[in-house]
Amino acid sequence: MSDFEILLKYDGGDAREHTIDAKLYGQSLQGLDRMVSDCLIISSQCRLPKRGERSPLLLKAREGFQSSYGTPQLLQEASQLLGVGVPILSAIGPEIVGYYVQAVLDYFKGDHKSVDLAISKMAEMHQVALSTMSKIHESSINTLNEFDKRRHMEVMGMQDLFRRGILSNGPAAESFVSPIGESVDTSTFYAGKAPASVVKLADAEAIRDSQKVDWQKPRQEVFTTDGFKYHTSGLSIENPEADGFLMAEVKDPIFLDDSNAYTLAAQKRARIEVLARRGYKNGKLARIHILDFVREVSEAA
Repeated sequence: MSDFEILLKYDGGDAREHTIDAKLYGQSLQGLDRMVSDCLIISSQCRLPKRGERSPLLLKAREGFQSSYGTPQLLQEASQLLGVGVPILSAIGPEIVGYYVQAVLDYFKGDHKSVDLAISKMAEMHQVALSTMSKIHESSINTLNEFDKRRHMEVMGMQDLFRRGILSNGPAAESFVSPIGESVDTSTFYAGKAPASVVKLADAEAIRDSQKVDWQKPRQEVFTTDGFKYHTSGLSIENPEADGFLMAEVKDPIFLDDSNAYTLAAQKRARIEVLARRGYKNGKLARIHILDFVREVSEAA
């Protein structure tokens, strides 16, 4: 089995004394876990991660470095982590993780041009790896057939998967930069031979700003429901500004009651009129708060 060595290193601030704020450090590792996990799932499964899905990363810390706070890690072979019969990440190498993390950080600090280059690079690496693995495993008909299907996937399709994964990683990027400016001055992420990802204070601030929500004034709205989640106070609705669905956050206390107006409407996928406010990130609808229930809208309305 091959191990991938990666390194997350902090410099300046508390790191000069070989320390770091524990809470912020934990948030940073959680952000890194989310980004790396998504990259592994996309690369190995040729699909986006499911809601809440994680690849079971095995990260092993070693001793750090003088005048900094470093966390060398071993990222185990993705085939074992993800249950994939062919270790595609072994063929690609850890570099794809480095390019992915860099692309996420670049996107949310506003450097979109470099993101396009990284996505093209990752899709190319993935395509080459699929071709290599199908040749290595010619003795296994099932494996060959499976990877033939993946190999014939358009490169543009993989680019779209990587792009959609990157765009969903804003909260992860914000968590990753948590210590910067608060406990340390910079962070540097290394993965194989990919260029190192250096985040300075200005970069961290830009990433944090990208996740700030611009809340509009509450107003009465009509939404089409599509399910609910009790424990998260989430109500799935049709996105009023784009295709697909959005999980609205219900702040109305009656949502906690059994058989309330929201859940009854959601079971029928009915339309409801509510008092709500929209939240935008960089001009794009990101969140909806539902504050009060007005009525269920009849089909004839």
